[in-house]
Amino acid sequence: MNRITIILTLTILVSLQGCGQKQATDIQTKKNDISDYTQSFISIDSPRIALSNVKIIDGTGNPSRNSQTVLIENGIIVDIGDSKDIEITNGFHEMDLSGRTIIPGIIGMHNHMRIPESAMLSTSPKLYLACGVTTIQTCGTGNPYEEIAIAKSIDRGEQPGPEIINSGPYLTGPKGKSNFIRFTDEKMVRDTIKYWAGQGVKWLKVYRNTRPQDLKVIVDEAHRNNLKVTGHLCATTYSEAAEIGIDAIEHGFIHNYDHATDKEAGVCSGNTDFRTNLDINSNEVNKVQQKLISNGVALGSTLAIFEALANVNADARDLEVMAPFYIEAYQKRKLRKQEQGEDWYFKPEWLAKSMAYELQFFRQGGLLVAGPDPGLHNMPGFGDQKNYELFLEAGFEPEEAIQVMTSNGAKLLSRTDIGTIEKGKLANIVVLNGDLESNPKVIREVEIVLKNGIGFDPNKLIKSAKGNVGSETDNTMVYFGQKPPLNEPELFAPNIISKPNRSEFGCTISGDGNEFYFGVDNNGVMEIHYTKLKDGVWTPQSKLFDSDTISYNDPMLSPDEKRLYFISNRSLNEDSTKDDIDIWYIERENKQSNWSEPINLGLPVNSHLNEYYASFTNDGTLYFASQDKSVNALSYAFDIYRSEYKKGEFLKPEQMPKAINTNRYEADVFISPDESYMIFCSIRKNGNGQGDLYISYRDKDGKWGDAVNMGNTINTAKHELCPFVTRDGKYLFYTSNNDIYWVSTKILDNYREQ
Repeated sequence: MNRITIILTLTILVSLQGCGQKQATDIQTKKNDISDYTQSFISIDSPRIALSNVKIIDGTGNPSRNSQTVLIENGIIVDIGDSKDIEITNGFHEMDLSGRTIIPGIIGMHNHMRIPESAMLSTSPKLYLACGVTTIQTCGTGNPYEEIAIAKSIDRGEQPGPEIINSGPYLTGPKGKSNFIRFTDEKMVRDTIKYWAGQGVKWLKVYRNTRPQDLKVIVDEAHRNNLKVTGHLCATTYSEAAEIGIDAIEHGFIHNYDHATDKEAGVCSGNTDFRTNLDINSNEVNKVQQKLISNGVALGSTLAIFEALANVNADARDLEVMAPFYIEAYQKRKLRKQEQGEDWYFKPEWLAKSMAYELQFFRQGGLLVAGPDPGLHNMPGFGDQKNYELFLEAGFEPEEAIQVMTSNGAKLLSRTDIGTIEKGKLANIVVLNGDLESNPKVIREVEIVLKNGIGFDPNKLIKSAKGNVGSETDNTMVYFGQKPPLNEPELFAPNIISKPNRSEFGCTISGDGNEFYFGVDNNGVMEIHYTKLKDGVWTPQSKLFDSDTISYNDPMLSPDEKRLYFISNRSLNEDSTKDDIDIWYIERENKQSNWSEPINLGLPVNSHLNEYYASFTNDGTLYFASQDKSVNALSYAFDIYRSEYKKGEFLKPEQMPKAINTNRYEADVFISPDESYMIFCSIRKNGNGQGDLYISYRDKDGKWGDAVNMGNTINTAKHELCPFVTRDGKYLFYTSNNDIYWVSTKILDNYREQ
């Protein structure tokens, strides 16, 4: 009898309500390379789409056109014209977009995937895409390997996000930041650039202390390797960088040290009074701008971060997605600004001059591109939309602002397949609910984002990021980048681990959060699946054991993580099944080595009856469940046992006291590493459902208290089982109704006094 059969039998015997089976969700037929997780954010996935009766701002800089129809086939725009002239044939999924505006997918050219305090590996791709940003250039990174891996993962359809044009680590001069690549040796720098070109990056970014002689080598080697270079400059002036051949310069007017008095050549120095006093219309400014234009140097606008610096006034939507610590930092910053008043370090007139400078540069024929430079309360995606509003405030026409944010970026990227809504281009299109020309705020009213012709739901993308930007999980991608739960249980990793079309039972997670093992029911045969975190991306889920007939379940890592314990009905002598279930293990020398073949734990733990669910204290003491072996025991009765680990062997198990065990079913025990409490599954007459989780605490004398039902917060009318607490003690995982849930362990304090 396998474990599922036993559980169902127990359910009948204790006269509880019959087990409800999850119904398979009807899902739209989708491309083979799109994961269930990505699919959960998709609202339209039709090979043929017609967008009818819509206003188009096409990204070319030309005036808008009303009452247009766009036909899309297999992700490509195949026709555009007046709606009265375009025939929509059968087979097209028609969307009547009357009263709406469409623009090309935004191309963000200063779109980091981290804020100074933390990476945003999970949330930033979703927020960018939700806000209509379908392509980003990361413009320097502190997480190059992770961002390269995430870009590839998005390309494979494993997670939603924009197309990511990766950049390498920051480069700087000999006196630059120690966590950047300092220019100390020409060969080292050239070899470094070749290395990152080989890793797939397309851009490099130089930072403030990069000297002209450093920049000359960097640009030369970058161009030899088909990379482009942008810069946040200071030691090198804009004019010097233009003559050297840099491709772009970031932050517009603010860091233009051509205009700084007392500037020492090749040193990041000089008086920055020009930010307040310089006349934007002066010949001095015009001369530098013409130098950039004549040398083909693009200027990167980051008005959104300047506005955040100047005003320190977050929108409600910014606060909704920020992690709690980040909101606290914002509130402190806002208070400091109020206290300092006019002495605040970033002056409002600097923002105004930046806006005027960029309009002038653009109107003179300069290639102006844009990105938000996320940070402070300037969130990914939201900052891109804020840029549009600031461009209009600066005097840009709507079609000019859209051109800057779309086709100008494509031009700098040397891309002809994106950036405009034209026949033959990729169908990267943003549907906005309203007339963007009459109301700049419509840029925020995103209804659908088409990326390569696939429509993503912005509300679902934003919801997935709420309260998580900058959190621990966002920074490292542990727990699949999910927002950590509080005192209410949440479904764990929806559509990644907990899927609507399968049943999951139990999990174990390595102490560093980089390995995840869990059970899956495959038509009655239990399997252990696993995935590992590498460079910010979780590997494809795989079966640990390749068998279609033998069941494996209840994975649990040993304290040193050199063994993985599990249960199985595998035969001792051959690759076949047997009547009872035993505890087994596999072992390895370290995390880089392979697992061994399965080893039966043997006597005195295993018996001729069923054993379940191994769990361990710090000293290796084993807690597990075994069928009641007493003469008059009920056939479904299980008890919890304890076996000490001495000199490499498990000792004779001792049965836990009546405070824990009854004459019914106690199993699936998790023991805390310090042996101060245990959580287990039990089926009792006064329980909530088919099986509940109970908790018991051990007092200072080593006596176990009576087990307490964990109540409605955890238990339901269904079956709760397979508890597991992470090694850091922060989160409780368990199975409920065939899915895995997690909750903060702070709730455990509620039961201590009961």
